Amino acid sequence: MPSVNRRSFLQLGLGATVLGAVGATGCSPAKPASKKADSRTFTIYWNAGHGYQAYKEVIDQFGKDHDLQMNWQKFQWPDLTTKLTADFRSGNVPDLVEEVSAGTGTQYGLAGNVLALDDFAKEDKAFGFPDDFLDQAVVARQYEGKTYSVPLHLTANGLVFYNKQLVPTPPTTWDEFLEIAKSTTKDKVSGCSLNSDASYAAPYYNQQKVGFSDAAAKQFMMPSDGALKAMQWLQDLIYTHKVSPAPVATTDYSGPQKLFSAKRAAMFVSGPWDIGPIRQGSPDIDLGVAVPLTGTVQSAAMAGSGLMIPSKAKDPKLSWELITKLADVKVELAATKEAGMSMPRKSWAADPAVTADPVLATIAKSLAVVAKQDIALSASGKAAQINELWKKAYQQMVIQHAPVGQTLDDFRKQAEGAL
Repeated sequence: MPSVNRRSFLQLGLGATVLGAVGATGCSPAKPASKKADSRTFTIYWNAGHGYQAYKEVIDQFGKDHDLQMNWQKFQWPDLTTKLTADFRSGNVPDLVEEVSAGTGTQYGLAGNVLALDDFAKEDKAFGFPDDFLDQAVVARQYEGKTYSVPLHLTANGLVFYNKQLVPTPPTTWDEFLEIAKSTTKDKVSGCSLNSDASYAAPYYNQQKVGFSDAAAKQFMMPSDGALKAMQWLQDLIYTHKVSPAPVATTDYSGPQKLFSAKRAAMFVSGPWDIGPIRQGSPDIDLGVAVPLTGTVQSAAMAGSGLMIPSKAKDPKLSWELITKLADVKVELAATKEAGMSMPRKSWAADPAVTADPVLATIAKSLAVVAKQDIALSASGKAAQINELWKKAYQQMVIQHAPVGQTLDDFRKQAEGAL
């Protein structure tokens, strides 16, 4: 997925005393919605990895306050997208949806499937949107003066997770990363672990000054020499240097984290969403979290979900009310304490529980080097189709060992054709 501008951020932090257990990361089976939605049932679509207790308490209380049956359905991201697309076509939609990335709400909003939220925000000054939210999280969700989702999380993909027992000093460059990966690959331990999810390639090609898209120019993964270098390097980690196992095609992005937690990988690159599962599942691992690597430049990819309201939601005002409760700063702090997730509110960033912690200080440095996102791709309405093409190309390169140069050329032609 393309990444977003993160500009200068804030001074934060958060260590072992604040980071606790995370909610379940497995995908709960979703109950199919009835053909005629019950007016007293409030349906929420959510990412399975974000089912934090902090959110559950808010949702449960909201149901009690309004005498509603809360139907909180959790999916892996691809499954959520598939379900939501089908719902938009049928007109039988949920009441609130967690969006997969900043541009998703814009794409759905321009197609008329989700509401612009600016009028709600203007009438609800107490919520503090957008003034109390960091600009980078808000701007990424706006197009031509309209805002289609409210940021829920704000973070960066590109943090280097490492086991301090195996890697005393974290890598800062690609060369150092490869050297450490080679030295720690032994017995049943891999030096690193790559992800099967194509969005996890973004930090690496960003570090070669490569932009995923320029929709206005109908260009993708350019400049081509940087894209070739980045993707060849990833492929070589698996097949030439043999320091990472080949990823297995799956909708579950937690594979590298699980290998790391099982002490079968010394390092992997990801975002704060993996801090909680590691601390909960493997408290004996001395976890290190380092800033993104430097290739040609130091860079990370924007990550972080948001909340959007389908246009055909039964009661959009009620949906907005739940947004304000889920994105309240006290709830943000509770979710951070529980799972280590970084958040978009300025008041969250200024809270003493955040400013004192070295892990979130590392996240803050990562947010300051996030690459710019091509918002026009989301506005084109073709982002989902093009991301599917990229997913296929990425998996061909890292799973099937297809020639990198030819695969990138094929992707560009297909993506340009889609636009």
